Amino acid sequence: MHKINTSKKITILGTLALGVSGIVLLAWFFQIREILSIIPGSATMKFNTALLFQLSSIGVLLYPNSRKTTQILNVLLVFGILLIATISFATYFFSVGVNIDNLFISDIYSTEYPGRMSPATAFCFFLLGISLWGTHASSRTIRVIIQYSLLVIILISLVSIVAYALQIPGESRGFFIHSMAIHTSVLFILLTLALSLKNPTLGFANLLFGNNAGSALMRSLLPFLIGLPLLLSYILLRASTNNVLDFEFGLSLHTVTFILISIVYTSIIASKLNKDDIKRNALEDSLRISNQELSFFKDALDQSSILATTDRKGVITSVNDKFCEISKYSREELIGKTHRIINSGFHSKEFFQTLWSTISKGNIWVGEVKNKAKDGSFYWMLTSIIPFKNDNGKIYKYLSIRQDITDRKNGEERLAMQFEELKTKNIEIEQFAYIASHDLQEPLRTVINYTETLTEEYEGKLDSAADKYLSFIKDASTRMSDLIKGLLDYSRLGKLTGRTKVNCATLIQEIKADLEATINETNSTIIVGDLPIVNGFEIELRLLFQNLITNAIKFKRVGVEPEVTISAIKNDLSWEFSVKDNGIGIDDIYHEKIFIIFQRLHNRKDYAGTGIGLSHCQKIVNLHGGSIWVDSKINEGSTFNFTIPI
Repeated sequence: MHKINTSKKITILGTLALGVSGIVLLAWFFQIREILSIIPGSATMKFNTALLFQLSSIGVLLYPNSRKTTQILNVLLVFGILLIATISFATYFFSVGVNIDNLFISDIYSTEYPGRMSPATAFCFFLLGISLWGTHASSRTIRVIIQYSLLVIILISLVSIVAYALQIPGESRGFFIHSMAIHTSVLFILLTLALSLKNPTLGFANLLFGNNAGSALMRSLLPFLIGLPLLLSYILLRASTNNVLDFEFGLSLHTVTFILISIVYTSIIASKLNKDDIKRNALEDSLRISNQELSFFKDALDQSSILATTDRKGVITSVNDKFCEISKYSREELIGKTHRIINSGFHSKEFFQTLWSTISKGNIWVGEVKNKAKDGSFYWMLTSIIPFKNDNGKIYKYLSIRQDITDRKNGEERLAMQFEELKTKNIEIEQFAYIASHDLQEPLRTVINYTETLTEEYEGKLDSAADKYLSFIKDASTRMSDLIKGLLDYSRLGKLTGRTKVNCATLIQEIKADLEATINETNSTIIVGDLPIVNGFEIELRLLFQNLITNAIKFKRVGVEPEVTISAIKNDLSWEFSVKDNGIGIDDIYHEKIFIIFQRLHNRKDYAGTGIGLSHCQKIVNLHGGSIWVDSKINEGSTFNFTIPI
């Protein structure tokens, strides 16, 4: 943006000089004295002067390039300016045979040296021609010298302008500038400013147009330093000329006024500088603290993380000690290489394409990467890659921050292997339980059948001991059949059906209908609260609630009618169900044991059953991803709680 503004300024200044000098040339052809001499009675801008301003303006507007025609044109312009300026200047001091003063048009207005530009004008054009040639020189020294040549032109032009402003008569201005026109001086300043802007970082242009505090101060003071003395001098001359003030007293007044106004103006600027300095010091303090904090962060990050920076093409430009330590490469071996040097070959081509697609768009990429060290060992990194952008939004480098997660990944791999092994063993155990329980049914059925046959044919025909033994065999076979059936049902849980939406309230109503005879016989009360619809295995959930309700009725206290309350509350991630009874309760030491398969706490004569019901309940809850536990006290009842994830 700065370059664009500078180019526009050069174009405006050059075009303005070209236009004014063109108007003067036309004024010579049409004899318009008011344009040739803007201030009545003052010197005119000569035809040759206006012509050289035309050439100089074209030179200012002509930007150098590699085209040969442009280079030739620039040389011709410089040659023409230097030739006319040199001849005009030499004519004042030497007998020159070539008179170019009225070569193009006759000057009918000047009485002294008609058609000839002033020595100051010729000298300034000589410096301007050299400046046009040297402004784009490859040597910095030449370009600096050119900047100071332009400063000389500005100073000469300012002397002429001040003389006009103070209305000093021409004969009193000295031989060097006495015939220099006011618009000649102004155009010199315009063109020198335009040329100085072509090298804005050199010489006085850098001081005047720079962005530093000194340049800003210079721009603030310069109008005051030029304008105030000029104004006061003008007032002094007018007052003394009109006998309003004595010149000596007026000079004293001029000096005192200049000093006072300078002090006031300088104080205003100094006050502003002090305020700016206070702000700058505060910013410096804030920046120093921020840099100190950043230094702490950097040290902490360097101590805890593996760091690397790369350029926009992925070439490594820096690494920290931890990077070298884990990769087994030296810093010299890594810098200048890409991360292919530690590529393990584990990840696919698409993996890295996604990575580069993310960071090349300016987004941060985070992921786990498996790398290969110099000794051939592998290690895992939790990696964050952060793009760095310049003021134009272009990425110029990347910062990689990595954490060593090798132990965690190895642990995950071991757990995964153990999980697969455990899963395989569970499948084998379930298959064994199913096959064993299924295959045991047939011989057991034979034993039961023959026991029943013996009982029917020989009961009462043998002695009482034989009848007793047959009764024992029959009871034991029946219990064993129930156990095998329970084991078979246990192995089938979750295998025959899939998850569906299960309305628990409807499910409880159906269970109550199935248990109606038992409920009526025991005079039991079933209280059901608001129950949700869950995503689960319907048959298994039916068995879960049925087992808990049946146990609540079965393990009742003597003389106390069973009361069962079923409720549910919603937690953050699951539904928590409760089945509460007023039965005999369970001692604390058995709260975990009761869920083990085939475990019994009571005599079969007191409470019938196989000891597998609560094991079914636990497996069903685990099948849904929940957990089950009991809160109970002897003779106060039990509350079975279980969760079903939402």
